[in-house]
Amino acid sequence: MNNIEYVKKGYEDAALLYRKDKDMNQSNIAVFNEWLLKVENILELGCASGFPIAKKIIESVKKYIGIDLSSTQIALARKEFPQWEDKFHEAEMLEYIKNTPDNSFDGIVSMFSIRHLARIHHVELFSEIRRVLQSDGYLLIDHTDKSFDKRGTWFGDLPMYWSGFSKEWQQLTLKELGFQLINCEVYSKNFQGKEEITTFCIYQCKK
Repeated sequence: MNNIEYVKKGYEDAALLYRKDKDMNQSNIAVFNEWLLKVENILELGCASGFPIAKKIIESVKKYIGIDLSSTQIALARKEFPQWEDKFHEAEMLEYIKNTPDNSFDGIVSMFSIRHLARIHHVELFSEIRRVLQSDGYLLIDHTDKSFDKRGTWFGDLPMYWSGFSKEWQQLTLKELGFQLINCEVYSKNFQGKEEITTFCIYQCKK
């Protein structure tokens, strides 16, 4: 089982548990709402069941597409938001964005999702995000302080894979690719009984 299949199985097996444990305060994060005011045509990478980010975006009368690797997560999103079911699509993020035309969106968001893509593909993903974003479009993503690349378990003994570079590496890489850092916010939440600290940052795409 490759890492993509491993992540997919983890989200399929934990679908209902993950939805129940979802941090509903994500949609109140200040930099998320700052980013939302700047964009109109949005792609979310890793939308899961649509709570709470897709819900907040769509209710803000924005044009939106959400993709997720897990068919179960997409089915949950379509079931919970039947009026918006055409906005949710099953897809692997790198493959999807590589097949998306240039300048398709003015906003892209990914919260807690890029960390499930093997880090050897992160530069390629960020390059493709820049191509797909319109000039002066905005990217919102999360960063962690440390590098990691590991398989493990979550929600008990269910499989999961995480991979990423440090916040400093990602910020330097995005700058070199042509992204300008606009603002960041450190966010703390409780996930499965442990404190998890994440930095969310807005970047503007310069072409």
